[in-house]
Amino acid sequence: MKVVLDTTVVSAIMHRSPDALRRLRRYPPGEVVLSSPVAAEITFGVERLAEGSRKRRNLEVEYGRLREAVRWRDWTEEAALAFGTRKARLQALGRPLHDMDLAIASIALSIGARVATHDVRHFERVEGLEVEDWAEDP
Repeated sequence: MKVVLDTTVVSAIMHRSPDALRRLRRYPPGEVVLSSPVAAEITFGVERLAEGSRKRRNLEVEYGRLREAVRWRDWTEEAALAFGTRKARLQALGRPLHDMDLAIASIALSIGARVATHDVRHFERVEGLEVEDWAEDP
């Protein structure tokens, strides 16, 4: 089954976390998906670092490696519909979710994938979404 990486997992991979890299290697590259909401959040984080700093350069290189190795999914109409439906449900329940997290979840739902995250509590709120906890080493 495909897995959509959320920002917490991508950050761990970019920081070369042994646990995150071990988990990533369990999937064929064609089954791992990056999405535009994650790219936006990663770009925001990197842009806040000093231009030309070693840390920024290293993170840019690591993101580039990951981006080249895995699949990409953009926002589609199906993901938009999943987003709107689930956002309304969560709001009605008084359990809203950050829009970027809900966008990541919606993309996963639209392609029949699970979400890999370090923040299971947030993603478990999304009805119908399979969540994989990468904060715990299985």
